[in-house]
Amino acid sequence: MKRIPILMDCDPGHDDAIAIILALSSEKLNVLGITTACGNQTIEKTTKNAQGICEFLGRRDIPIAKGRNAPLLTPVYTAGIAHGESGLDGPKLPEPVAPLQEESAVVFMAKKIESADEPVTLVPTGPLTNIATLILCYPHLIPKIGQIVLMGGSIVSGCSGRGASEFNIMVDPYAADIVFTSGVPIVMMGLDVTNYTTIGFDEKEKFRAAGRVGTLVADLADFFGRGFEMVGWCGVPVHDACTVAYLIDPSLFTMKEMNVRIDLTGEFTMGSTVGDYCGAEGREANALVGISSDRERFVELLLNACASYGKGDKEDE
Repeated sequence: MKRIPILMDCDPGHDDAIAIILALSSEKLNVLGITTACGNQTIEKTTKNAQGICEFLGRRDIPIAKGRNAPLLTPVYTAGIAHGESGLDGPKLPEPVAPLQEESAVVFMAKKIESADEPVTLVPTGPLTNIATLILCYPHLIPKIGQIVLMGGSIVSGCSGRGASEFNIMVDPYAADIVFTSGVPIVMMGLDVTNYTTIGFDEKEKFRAAGRVGTLVADLADFFGRGFEMVGWCGVPVHDACTVAYLIDPSLFTMKEMNVRIDLTGEFTMGSTVGDYCGAEGREANALVGISSDRERFVELLLNACASYGKGDKEDE
């Protein structure tokens, strides 16, 4: 089976960590590297978290490059209230051993895309700062980007803690505007689908039974799910892993083509993704947007991914 070459750009983050776990388990994906963004926590913390997840999985072979330390034009805004002081509060991860790449995330991505024999899929699950910078600095590489499968935005609602926009887009709306107007094919997995693609609170023990990686996923869900449980949700949304699940099995999701624009002027809606759901404005579609998911099959996919690492009995060092 020919594997899809992907570059993951993330800001771990509990759901980013689960996305990495899912991606590195799949025989359908070839993870060329991981780059980090400033989002759920500062760039130093998200970078250490990406390294820690790969160390836990025994994947020191995955190159990791540190991204930009702030959005393009707006101040740093993090989500410590959801992800904790470290960005991955809850489970204890091992200290990273493998060094970071010497070049920046953008230069690293450019080199990987340039040297690839086929178009590379970008999978950003945080603010789009690095991706926008790549597009601006290396426009000649745009034809070699097969698609951008991102977690971000929402057609019907927001959840940033600051206005009506979704967090990833709100943190760097100018970067999002560059990406959505780049001409690169975009798959948008926004809150319309990710809020309902959950691990049920009653399903976490199934993950613990799947071994040490499943236990890590359950522990991540324990911490990240606290707020959702308090407000009456039935499970923990696994936002970022929807991007990877889509690449592994698109049939898990119902998708709709539409034109999506980024609001850059609203006092309360800055960073909102404005989707022309019915095509009433006659604008050409620029995104394939997730509308719904088969939650049970998603959970099964994730459980199988955890089990594929082997149950093992060795505790984290």
